[in-house]
Parts: sequence; structure tokens; C-alpha cells
Amino acid sequence: MFSGDGLIPRLKDLYRRMDDAYRAIARDVGFSCEGCDGVRCCTVDVTLHTFVEMFYLRRGFNSLNPSRQLEILGRSGEIVKAKEEDSLGPCYRNAVCSLNFDGLCSLYDHRPMICRLAGIPHFMIRPDGKTVESVGCSRYMTEVLPKHPELKLDRSEFYRSMARIEIEVVRARGKRTRSRTVAETVGREDPEQQLP
Repeated sequence: MFSGDGLIPRLKDLYRRMDDAYRAIARDVGFSCEGCDGVRCCTVDVTLHTFVEMFYLRRGFNSLNPSRQLEILGRSGEIVKAKEEDSLGPCYRNAVCSLNFDGLCSLYDHRPMICRLAGIPHFMIRPDGKTVESVGCSRYMTEVLPKHPELKLDRSEFYRSMARIEIEVVRARGKRTRSRTVAETVGREDPEQQLP
């Protein structure tokens, strides 16, 4: 039975490369998330699209002490319920990620790609050759962009590398992984339950 354990070293290496690229830009422009409450980037809609990231996030969740796990499960349950009741309503739209405690991620070392790359403006060259761009967080746009308007993080190779890993997962499991938010990924009461 496929578990995902063998993919963890490759995922960690990919995460290391992301972190290195992000840190280099942040250092060069003097950007930091320190002191931010996470309301802008740590949203409830942070979505994971790959089995290996969900698997690794669950592994991190399983390493937490039981009381923190219960707290996260409670928060995640509330977020999932709010989404089911009204995904456009204020209870869901104004919530912060269930892993965020006082502006810090409780699973920082296991955080997914989208969290690792948040904040800095970026672009990605899609397989069809089209370039997709996005702005940074409000702090970056206010404090850094006026001094460095041309700077953007190229996410292209990171997405391609993640896609190659996920293609292996699909071949091994015979099906694609359903996308889930962080709350949906960690919010099951049985932490050993196999991801679909």
C-alpha cells in the first residue's frame, strides 16, 4: 500500500530550495513577517493540492502534543462547519488558519508550499508558456514595493517539481488527490486516517 514516506526526502529538499529563494529575496529587500498576525496570508482558504503536502502536514500534526492537537481539531472543525454553512460569510471569510497561534504557525517546519512563498510578489510560467503574476501581502506592498518595484519571486520550478512528485503519487495510487484546505487536512478526529 502506498504511504508517501518515500517522498518526504524529496519534499523536504524542495521546501529547502523554496526557503532559500524566499530568504534571499527577503534579506535583500529587508522584508520580514515578524510581528504580523497572519490575517492576510494565514487565511482559512489556504489550499493544498498534493497528497505529499497533506501527508507531511498530517505527520507534523501527529508530532504535536495531544492538547495542542485537540485545540487545532476544535478550531478546524469550526472552520469547516463555517465553510459548509456559508463559504462567503464573515464567520468563514474572517477566520485565520487553525494552525496560527498568536501570529505563529504551530506546524511551521511542516507548512505547505503556499505558506512558504506567501508575502512576496511572484510570477509563474505555466506549461502553456503563459506567465501568471500576483502581488505580495499588504506589508510588502506598502513597505517594500515602492523601493523595489521590479522584484518578483519566480515560482515556476517549484510548481514543476511539486507536480512531478504528485504525478508519481497519482500513478502509484491510481487516483488524484482531492484539494483540501489546511483545516480540512488536519481536521479529522482520527489522526491516523488515510488521506483519500
